[in-house]
Amino acid sequence: MPYLIAGLYIAVLGGLYALFYVLNQKTPVPDNCKDILVACSTCSTGSCGHNPAQLSKEN
Repeated sequence: MPYLIAGLYIAVLGGLYALFYVLNQKTPVPDNCKDILVACSTCSTGSCGHNPAQLSKEN
């Protein structure tokens, strides 16, 4: 029984993480924060959601 409770707990946490991740990705960037993204043009992390290469894929 303890393994079942632990498994359910981990599944709920994973589901909440996935839900909040998707909701965060759908949230538009505020207008007063778009100038901050200019600094991302020199960043080498391509998997970041703020990278201009990632933003162009979404649009």
